[in-house]
Amino acid sequence: MKNSIWMLGACGMGVGPLAIYLKESGNEVYGWDDSTGSPMENHLANADIPLLKDPWAAGRKPNLIGRSSAVKPGHAALALAEKNQTRVLRRGELLAESVADKKFVAVCGSHGKTTTCGLIISALATVGIDFGYVLGGLFRDPNFAPAHASQKSPWVVAEVDESDGTISHFSPDITVAVNLDWDHPDYYKDEAALEGVFRALFERTTTAVVIPTNNERLERLTRGLKARVIRVGQTGDFTAQLIGANSSQSRLLLGGEFKTAEVSVPVTGAFNRANASMALAVTHLITGAMVSEPLTRWRGIRRRQDILFEREDLLVLADYAHHPTEIAALLKWIKETHEGQLIVIFQPHRHTRTRQYASEFRQALHIADAAFVLPVYSAGEVAMEGGRSDAVVAGSALRLIEDRAELSKIISPLTQGKKTVVAFVGAGDIEHDAENYALILRREGLPVMTLDFGEAIAGKLSANAVIRASEPLDRRTTLGVGGVARWYAEPATVNDIIVLLQAAGELGLPYFVIGRGSNLLVLDEGYDGLIIHLNAEYWGEVKNLGDGRLQMGAGARLKEICGIAARDGLTGFEFLEGIPGTMGGSLRMNAGAMGSWIFDRVESIDWLTPRGIHRSANRNCFDAMYRDCPQLHGAVILSAVLKSTGKESLEKIRQTMDEMSQKRRSSQPRDPSAGCVFKNPDENHAGRLIESAGLKGTHIGAAEVSNIHGNFIINKGDATAKDVLALMKQVRAKVQHEKHQLLQPEIIVLGKEWKDLL
Repeated sequence: MKNSIWMLGACGMGVGPLAIYLKESGNEVYGWDDSTGSPMENHLANADIPLLKDPWAAGRKPNLIGRSSAVKPGHAALALAEKNQTRVLRRGELLAESVADKKFVAVCGSHGKTTTCGLIISALATVGIDFGYVLGGLFRDPNFAPAHASQKSPWVVAEVDESDGTISHFSPDITVAVNLDWDHPDYYKDEAALEGVFRALFERTTTAVVIPTNNERLERLTRGLKARVIRVGQTGDFTAQLIGANSSQSRLLLGGEFKTAEVSVPVTGAFNRANASMALAVTHLITGAMVSEPLTRWRGIRRRQDILFEREDLLVLADYAHHPTEIAALLKWIKETHEGQLIVIFQPHRHTRTRQYASEFRQALHIADAAFVLPVYSAGEVAMEGGRSDAVVAGSALRLIEDRAELSKIISPLTQGKKTVVAFVGAGDIEHDAENYALILRREGLPVMTLDFGEAIAGKLSANAVIRASEPLDRRTTLGVGGVARWYAEPATVNDIIVLLQAAGELGLPYFVIGRGSNLLVLDEGYDGLIIHLNAEYWGEVKNLGDGRLQMGAGARLKEICGIAARDGLTGFEFLEGIPGTMGGSLRMNAGAMGSWIFDRVESIDWLTPRGIHRSANRNCFDAMYRDCPQLHGAVILSAVLKSTGKESLEKIRQTMDEMSQKRRSSQPRDPSAGCVFKNPDENHAGRLIESAGLKGTHIGAAEVSNIHGNFIINKGDATAKDVLALMKQVRAKVQHEKHQLLQPEIIVLGKEWKDLL
C-alpha cells in the first residue's frame, strides 16, 4: 500500500534524497523545511515534491511523517502531526522500512560513507544495470539525482547513519564498513556502545560484510560472523594496488577476486583510492563484472573537495570533513596533490564532539601552514564547558576568529605573493563563508581558470537571445536598488532556456527568473549567478482560446492582460489592474489584490523544471498559498491558461477596474517600492501594526516607511539595499517590542535567506 508522506527537513541531505526515493516508489510525497535555499530544493522540484508548512490545510491528509533527527520534539511541525494523530518515523527508521523487502547494500562508517556510497552508485551506473539508491548528499553532476527507485531491480544502495541509533533498524544483504572511529558522544555513552551497534549490524547482514584491510577495530568486530567477511585493499580478497597517479586520477592494478586488470579511477589520495576500491568490489559482488573504465559516471560529491575558485597562484576549496581523522586525511591529500602553502579555516561541528576531540582537532590542523577556527556550529546543542572553539586553539598557534565578516581581511594578506590553497572545512554552515570569500575574489576581477558560463553556452543560443555579463539590476526592479548580476539572459525560445538551465546546473551557477522585479530586494553586492528575464517580445503573447479562457505567456504584463480581458468582455481579471508584475512572477508568488488571487483564475500551467524538463499540470496539482506556490520553486514558467468568471460589457468591466484603481491610488504610494514588505500575521495586518507603532515616515538614508501605507518601504531617490535592510530591521524590532508580533518578510531577497539578514 502506498502512503501519503510529509517529510520534515526535506531540504537537508538526509531527508531530501529519501523523499525523492519514496516519490519514485509511487508514494504521494511533500516536504517541509524551516531553512530553504538549499540546492536540494531544485531536486525536490524536479521530482514534483512541493514544500508545505501544513499539508492538512492544503486539503491533504498524510498518513506518515518522516523527519530528520534535527527536528526535535516540541517543534510546530511535530505538534501538527501529533494533533492529527499521524505516525512519525525518523529518517533512518523510514529508510529501513522502505528497503525491508529489497536486496539492500548498507554503507556505514564514521566518515567517507557518502563518498563511498556515491562511488558504488557511479560504478553500478557505469556497468549499466538497473538498481535503486539513496545518497546522503548531492552529486556534482546536476543530472545525477540524489536518489532513484527502480521498478524492476531488487537492489538498493544507501548509507545508514549511526549518529541517532537508527542504524539498528537495518538488516542488509551487503554491509560496507568504510571505517569506524569513536564519535557521537551525545548519543552513545561510551565507545563500547558505538561498537555494539556496528557489531549488531554486521550480525544482521545476510551475505557479506566488506571492510578495508588492516583495520584492527573492524577486524575485531567482524570475527565469527555467519556472513562472509570480504577485505579490500592492497592485500585481501579484492586487491587494488597503486601504479601511478596525477592530480586528477589514479591508475590501479586490480587482482585477487577481481579479474586481473589495470584501470583508471578519477580520484586521488589514499583515502579516496581506498573508497573507490571498495566500490569496485561491491559492484563485482552484485554484477560479477567490471568494465575497463569503471567510474566514468563519477564527478564527485558536492561539499567534498569542492573547488570554488582557481587561478594560477590561488585555489579555494570547501570540504564537509568534521572528524579529526577525516580532517587529517583531507589536509594530507591537499599537501600531497597541491603545491604551495595551505591555509585552513575550520568550523567545529557540535559542542559534544568539540569537547571530546579538541586536542585531536588541534593536532590535525597542525598539518596546515596556518589555521583559523570559527565558533562551533551547535546543531541545536547547548554550549558546554570544554566544548567551545577556544578549547581547540588553546595553547597552540591556531587562531580563533569570532567575527566571520573579518575572514577575507585576515586571509587575503597571507596569500599575497605565495602559491596558496585556502581550505574551508566543516559540516555546519561554513560553506557560506567559503562561497562569500570566493565571491569576493571573483569581484576583484582576477582571471578565473574554471570553465566560464559564457563558454558553456557559446553557440548554443538562438540568434535573438540576449546574454550579458555584469548587468545592473537596480533598473530591473520596482524598488530601484541593488548591484549587478554576474550573468543576465533574455532567452527567445524554450530551447534557449533549457541551454541556460543545463549550463547553470553543470557549473553550479545559481539562477533566478525575474519579471518586472516587484516583490524583490537585490542586495548592494548584487547577485553572483544568472538572471533569466522573459521579455514580452517573445513571451508576452495573450490568446483568447474561447469559452472564457485566455492563454498567456509568462512575460505578459498583468495590466495588459487586464486590458485584453476587458476588450473581450471577460470578467474576473479586474483585480490584476495595477499589480506591477508579469504572469510568471504572479504565479510564483500567487499574486493577489482586492480579495482575489491569481490562482483563483488558473486552469493550467506550463513550465520547465530546474533540469529543463517540460511539465504541464492542471490547477488541482498546485498548492497555492499566501504569496507562494511550492510546486513552482526553481521553475521557469512558460505560460498559463486562465479562465474568466463570466461575460460583461467593456464599460462595466472598465468601471470595476477604475474603482479598483482609485482604491489602490488612495491607499498605496506611487514612489518606487517592492510592494508590501511584510506578510500579514494571522488575523491582523502588517501595515496596521507598523502604523500603530508610530513608524510611518521613519527613514534610513533615502529608504522610508510610506506615510500612505505602513507596509511599503519607498525609495525617495538614491536609497541602497543596505538602507532598506536597516529600516526593515528597525520596523521589525519596534513592532515586536510594542505589539508582540514578529513580522516575516513577504518580499524575496535575491541570493540570500532572510534568516541570515534580519
